Amino acid sequence: MKKYLVIIACVALVTWSCKPEDDAQRLLDQFVVSTTYDNTAHFGGYATYSMSTDTIGFISNKSNDTIKTQRDIDYPRPVLQKVEQNLNEKGYTRVAKNQNPDLRINVYVINDFNIYQSVSYNNYYYPSYYGYGYGYGGGYYGYPNVSTYSTNTGSLVVEILDLRNITPDNKVKVLWSAYMGDVYSSINLVQQSQDAIDQAFIQSPYIGK
Repeated sequence: MKKYLVIIACVALVTWSCKPEDDAQRLLDQFVVSTTYDNTAHFGGYATYSMSTDTIGFISNKSNDTIKTQRDIDYPRPVLQKVEQNLNEKGYTRVAKNQNPDLRINVYVINDFNIYQSVSYNNYYYPSYYGYGYGYGGGYYGYPNVSTYSTNTGSLVVEILDLRNITPDNKVKVLWSAYMGDVYSSINLVQQSQDAIDQAFIQSPYIGK
């Protein structure tokens, strides 16, 4: 498998002088686009694909949900439409899943939520009435400070699966994967996701008829 990595910045530096605080925040908001592919695959040998219209998968260690639909959030459909647009421009034809497509397109979000705690002790010094420090040592350790913080990260994933060569034990090979994010720190989630999908196909010139 080969892997490519690109970082997409949200805004251009030329707007820095207009809104420095707002643009400083935007410059920190970046989508990393990572792609991998099977270098033995001949992408030009496939013609058709199938994919969902308004549902994407959802994998999370915080929620039991397994899908996100257009009714839940205004996100799946524009993301799926952008994937479809890129595949069509590459020369592939979308068909229904019961029409024996060559490829299957999976689109899903991986959510990784973690909680951390750190414990620190402060060293204090208290002199006694007789000039001796507390416990004759001049200091003691007080109650610990406990800090709790969490991180919530997410990646948008697009996969191309080979339906033409399913193994006898029903295993399906992944020909191409794109990982894009972080979707949970994005300022303009839909637009940045679409831009990242475009970039994923740009850096994968081997895909196409």
